[in-house]
Amino acid sequence: MPLTPDGRRSIVLVDDHALVRRGLAALLETEGRFAVIAEAGDGEAALAALAKHQPDAVILDLSMPRLDGLETLRRLRRAGSRARVLVLSMYDDEQFVARALGLGAQGYLLKDAMDDELFEALDAILRGKRYLSRSLDAARIASLEGERSTLTEREREVLQLIAAGHTTHEVARILSISPHTATRHRANLMQKLDAHNQVELVRAAVVHGLILMPKTG
Repeated sequence: MPLTPDGRRSIVLVDDHALVRRGLAALLETEGRFAVIAEAGDGEAALAALAKHQPDAVILDLSMPRLDGLETLRRLRRAGSRARVLVLSMYDDEQFVARALGLGAQGYLLKDAMDDELFEALDAILRGKRYLSRSLDAARIASLEGERSTLTEREREVLQLIAAGHTTHEVARILSISPHTATRHRANLMQKLDAHNQVELVRAAVVHGLILMPKTG
């Protein structure tokens, strides 16, 4: 990946809190090897910034307005972005970690990490390696990734929409598929996830990291 004119790695920061972005930018600048070339406060702005600047890496929050981090990851992958993605999130549930990695993130760092771990994570993903926060259970995450592979990408999309409260006909319209196909996907999901009603499907969506539950405290 290309460096900035002064030889530093180019970074785009994506977080809906301006103070967080400013703090990260200041920290990265003091290290000397990274240059923050753009910032974004939501997923839609992030996609525009990444398409315009084509950075080496993006530091991405998950919980954002308009377009959350998981959907942003999915669209980046579909667009063929070459930027390395480091998720920086307060969500420490391994389900969400597995979900983010499955959607193309190269690293996952918790927001309570120390400064040196941020630099370590960036260095790792820029070398093409995966990085997980030291406090996360890597073996558990690998196991969850294996479980997630039993669902197709389309089935995950249908599950996410059902969990958001959409009817089968609405799912068909949103995904531009026939109602019959949407019904078939729903039936497959219920069989694979051993769900017997809407409530159990929503619970499955949480288990598979398709819904970001609000974090309290």
